[in-house]
Amino acid sequence: MATRLNRQQILGFWASWFGWTLDGMDSFIYALVLAPALRELLPNSGIEATPANISFLGSILFALFLLGWGLSFLWGPLADRFGRARCLAATILVFSVFTGAAAFAHTVWELGLFRFLAGIGIGGEWAMAGTYVAEAWPEDRRKQGAGYLQTGYYAGFFLAAALNYTIGAEFGWRAMFLCGAAPVIVTLFTLMRVREPSRWAERRGESRTERTASPLATIFFRTLSAAHHRQHGAGVDCHHRVVGGRGL
Repeated sequence: MATRLNRQQILGFWASWFGWTLDGMDSFIYALVLAPALRELLPNSGIEATPANISFLGSILFALFLLGWGLSFLWGPLADRFGRARCLAATILVFSVFTGAAAFAHTVWELGLFRFLAGIGIGGEWAMAGTYVAEAWPEDRRKQGAGYLQTGYYAGFFLAAALNYTIGAEFGWRAMFLCGAAPVIVTLFTLMRVREPSRWAERRGESRTERTASPLATIFFRTLSAAHHRQHGAGVDCHHRVVGGRGL
C-alpha cells in the first residue's frame, strides 16, 4: 500500500505544480505574442518590421531566453544553502516579475533583456519544483509525484491559449505579458505555507554540526593523533626487536 502523504507534502506539491503550470504559461505566452510584439517594437528599435526581420529577431530573443534557462544552474548552490522552498519561491518571483516587465518594453532590446532574465527564473523553477517533490515525497511515491508534476507544464499551455483568446484578443500583447506576473501569488503561498523537505533539513543539520569544530582545532587533533599512532607503532616495533633478540 502506498505511503500516505502528509499535509506539508500535499501543500508543497501544489505549490510546485502551480509553479510549473505558470512556467508553461509564461513560455507559451511568448510564442503567442511574438509577431504582434515585434511588429510594434522593431520600428522603435530602428529596424524595419518585415517578416524576415520578425523571424530572425524572434529567434534571437528565443535563444536569449534559452541562454537564461541554461544559467539556472546557479540556483543549485543557493538551494543547498538557503533551502528548496525558499529558492522555489525566489525562482517564481524572478520569472513572474520579468515577464510582467516585458509588458513595458519599448524596444526589442529591452524585450530581449526581460526574456533573458525571465528564462533564469523559469529554468530555476523547473529544477527547484522537481527537486522539492523528489525530496519531500516518500520513496515509494516519488515517481508518481514526478509524473503528476509534469502535467502542470502542459496545463500552462492551455491557460496561455485561453488568455490569448480572451485578454490577448481584446487588450493586446502587453496585457498578455502582464498576466505573466500572476505567479507572484504562488510565491507568497510558497513562502507562507510550504516548509523545507525533511531530507534537506537533516543534511543541513549534519553540515552545520560538521562546521561547528574549528578547522585549526581539527588539524591540530588530527596531527596529534597521527603522531601518537606513529610513536605507539615505533614502541611496539622496538619491543618486538628486544624480545626477538633475547630469544636468539
